[in-house]
Amino acid sequence: MTEQLGKEDAITIEELVISHSYEMLALITVLEKKGILTRNEIITVINQLKDSE
Repeated sequence: MTEQLGKEDAITIEELVISHSYEMLALITVLEKKGILTRNEIITVINQLKDSE
């Protein structure tokens, strides 16, 4: 079963977005440092996904 969180345990949408952004940036940075992809490749894919909506 799921456990309900109290108000002190809940996070705001803003906190969630910021946390997600840091996670994505960390993944991109690691992949870039390993030479697996470039930031330009990421931007290209993001734009392709936006255009396909």
